[in-house]
Amino acid sequence: MESSLTKACTIKIQNFEGPLDLLFHLIEKNQFNIYDIPINDITDQYMEYLFVAQKLDLEIASEFLVMAATLLHIKSRLLLPEKKEKREEEPDPREELVIRLMEYKKYKEFSAVLKEREKQWATVYYKLPEVMEFHREEEPLELSVEELKRVYFDLLKKNMKKASPDAPKMEEIVRQEKVSLKGTMREVVRALLNRTFFRFTELFSIKKRSKAEVVSGFLAILELSKLDRVRLEQEKQLSEILVYRNSTEIKVWEED
Repeated sequence: MESSLTKACTIKIQNFEGPLDLLFHLIEKNQFNIYDIPINDITDQYMEYLFVAQKLDLEIASEFLVMAATLLHIKSRLLLPEKKEKREEEPDPREELVIRLMEYKKYKEFSAVLKEREKQWATVYYKLPEVMEFHREEEPLELSVEELKRVYFDLLKKNMKKASPDAPKMEEIVRQEKVSLKGTMREVVRALLNRTFFRFTELFSIKKRSKAEVVSGFLAILELSKLDRVRLEQEKQLSEILVYRNSTEIKVWEED
């Protein structure tokens, strides 16, 4: 027994962060399977550590005593004879202890990673940002008219290089003629106030009017026909379109 205590003193007396740390140390030292802990051996070694610590007048935290009581309770449950049916139904009394040890192992490994990072970044020094003040001194420049002219033309050239190659196309779009459909409809109505009908090409000839005006005229007569203000006739496809007025409706629309 004395040799066992001496061996315990040389190997086991050290600072542990808690009872789980001590248990994990004993499992690793004995190379036990954490999922199948030999509860008898681990309990005996745990109690032996507490006995040696008490003999050396070391302060034992209360959580170590609680874990000792837990281990003794599990050991007693495994030693007591029980019926076969009852043992199959009840869970392994070591299961909760295994779960706690696995959680502790995970956090212990993660804390080792953090400790290594702390050691690595402890050698890194940061410099806080400082406000840099620059004193600008203005110096008068003497430039000739020729120099200013040269600089101005250089800026124009640089600006032209920055311009998009599609800029002329955009200008063409902006310059497109805008024709009012409502205004064209009034033009058709006025043309029919003094006559019964007119040929479409008389008023909207492609030779005299722009394409936008001709298209707008065609849309205007269609809209007026829809409103029952005019009547359209065409003998065959691509032949002349004749626009007849509705005498009563034309006058009312023109007055409105």
